Amino acid sequence: MPTVRRYAPGLARREELLDAARDLFAAEGFGGVSLRGIAAKAGISHASLLRYFSSKDDLLLALLTRWEDANRAWYDEHLDLPPEVSVPALARRNADVTGYVELFAALAGEAASSSHPAHEHMRRRYDQLRQVRHGAFAIERGLIAAWDGLQVMSLYLDEVDVPAELDAHFARAGGPRGDLFSEAPAAEAGMAVEVQEALVPDETGYAPGRERRAKIIDSATELFAERGFASTSLSDIASRVGSSKSTLLHHFGTKDELLTAVVTRRDERVNERIREPLRPRAFLREIVAGARSDGARPGLIELYTVLSGEATALGHPAHGYFKRRFEWVVAHFESVMAMLRASGQIDPGRDPRREARWFVALWDGLQVQWLYDPEAVDIGAELRSHLEGLLLPAA
Repeated sequence: MPTVRRYAPGLARREELLDAARDLFAAEGFGGVSLRGIAAKAGISHASLLRYFSSKDDLLLALLTRWEDANRAWYDEHLDLPPEVSVPALARRNADVTGYVELFAALAGEAASSSHPAHEHMRRRYDQLRQVRHGAFAIERGLIAAWDGLQVMSLYLDEVDVPAELDAHFARAGGPRGDLFSEAPAAEAGMAVEVQEALVPDETGYAPGRERRAKIIDSATELFAERGFASTSLSDIASRVGSSKSTLLHHFGTKDELLTAVVTRRDERVNERIREPLRPRAFLREIVAGARSDGARPGLIELYTVLSGEATALGHPAHGYFKRRFEWVVAHFESVMAMLRASGQIDPGRDPRREARWFVALWDGLQVQWLYDPEAVDIGAELRSHLEGLLLPAA
């Protein structure tokens, strides 16, 4: 078998390079990794690496193809299993593959920008997933979205076990649906979802409202949403603002400090819609309406999706911020779900914490899909459909 002997060493080296890239992309994000860094981790020269991959983009797409081919082969081999078994099992398989969840979580957000080398690959992936059939079972957009959102959430919250959440989802019995816009029951009287202020980071270091700072934050928001944090320099932001790098550093001492200002301002804008305590059902109506309008507010979805994916790396300066934000948002929706259960609007067997995790993950995952294909995804309609599947019909 001379042909096998001749090419086997080259194939092995190619796999080593893919493994090195996988580890670095997962730890530092695509934008923060260089080909020279990958070559150094694999123990070869930059010139030698270029014999196998002509660019970092080429290497990334080869890595994606390797994983997706393996997942497709696994799924095809297990078509005899019902979806409620095969879907959580595939999630377990992915969780056991070194670096898979970390890289996928970061990449789904980063590649949302149309200029990213993996954008078209990921867009096609979502389109193909929406067409998958398993007998009479179709993988619904909401299931794909929640699965993606849970993977990201699991990198911030230790309590999230993605396969277990999928098991629980399939175990939930379907039944009659409620109507989110029907009149709330009398049992809701006295209940109120408190207004949530934007999560204030530990270190603010800036004075909102000054015109120059506001312009810097707006320009940084645009660039972070387009390119991610790691691939955007202070010089890039200064150029977009029309000022010098030294001017930026006068207002924000570091790039990390500017990032803090950007994500804080983003949450302030999201929270502007709800200004007073609301009853649970009215609150959820506002959430649905807000989700529909966010797409018309440039940068909000892009910024959150790109940064929350990129910041899954422990060393990212926004990791702590997003960890605290996930803790806060899940706890907030847990209280809403608990009120719905106490007022008889959802089944008493529902776990408010689990329902909160699923809802937040669903929302986040739908935002990702919307960025790849806004014509195919109506975030507000999907959230309403999920909530009405959770609500009991009016008596």
